[in-house]
Amino acid sequence: MVNYKDLGLVNTREMFKRAVAGGYAIPAFNFNTMEQMQAIVQAAVA
Repeated sequence: MVNYKDLGLVNTREMFKRAVAGGYAIPAFNFNTMEQMQAIVQAAVA
């Protein structure tokens, strides 16, 4: 079994803790198609 920490992932408690300490927001997106997801990722990169 793969541990999520081995993949560089964190649980939501750790994610929010880092966001509060770093002074940044955590975005949340809903999408229905692959094209929508690609547009979200492209906008985030830009």
